[in-house]
Amino acid sequence: MKTCLTLFLSLLTSYCYCQVINIEAHKKNIVVLGYINKDAPTFVGTGFLVEIESILHLVTAKHVVTFQGPKGELTNQFNDKNLFAFFNTKNGRIKYKSISEMKNRDHLKWLTANDSLVDIAILPFDTDTITDDLRTIPQSSFLGTNRLFETYDIYFVSYHPDLVRPDDFNPIFRSGNISRINKDKTILLDAFAFPGNSGSPVFLKSSSIRFDSKVMYLGGDPLGDKFIGIIVAYIPYDDIAISVQTQKPRVVFQENSGIAVIWSIDFINDIINGEKSKEQIKYIKKSLK
Repeated sequence: MKTCLTLFLSLLTSYCYCQVINIEAHKKNIVVLGYINKDAPTFVGTGFLVEIESILHLVTAKHVVTFQGPKGELTNQFNDKNLFAFFNTKNGRIKYKSISEMKNRDHLKWLTANDSLVDIAILPFDTDTITDDLRTIPQSSFLGTNRLFETYDIYFVSYHPDLVRPDDFNPIFRSGNISRINKDKTILLDAFAFPGNSGSPVFLKSSSIRFDSKVMYLGGDPLGDKFIGIIVAYIPYDDIAISVQTQKPRVVFQENSGIAVIWSIDFINDIINGEKSKEQIKYIKKSLK
């Protein structure tokens, strides 16, 4: 009995410790993206930092940083002239960095997928390690769809409208689970996402029991807190009001269905393993010598 109790307490301690440490780190993965007009910031979305071949990169949803086409479709025309990344400093202040100034100074380019429909944009991003209170998600934490299953619990970290102020950029955490893994490697979540959450990183929740590739792990979770994708949208539900006289649609009431869409790590890996990414990383490393 004593042995069983000791084992249980050991497993519980390990599980809780993992959660607390990573939650604090993920608060510092996030930057808030927005525009400054007449000295007043307008926040539009979420971004986060990853480490690719020892180079920091900003990742977000492409629609947050580009102009939309005439029918609302994604384009590769970047709307980042007045775009800033806002984040905290280690002394408790707020700092913001101009995306366009950084791009022009270092001759950088946004990286996107060959398929224009993929809603992901990635850009090398420099920070001051002495003053900036930022952390990165390492590539070792990336987890592809081949190791995911429906019902796995997840959480995502993001900027949320009305909960982030010019003097406070602490993100929020939202929870859910994987509802469906699509054949095209996008993923549907049973989770509420809203405007502003676009560009949020999604992680697996740690679990005391994990089934992975038909193998069950007890007391340890090799997949806990792995990074699985990026929030891009939610699926709306349209309730259409029909005219009694004409029997034609008159008004559409749109509601959040509670299903969020994420682009999986597979798409991010395709971008960072592409030739354009490799060339840019090579250029950056050469310029640092």
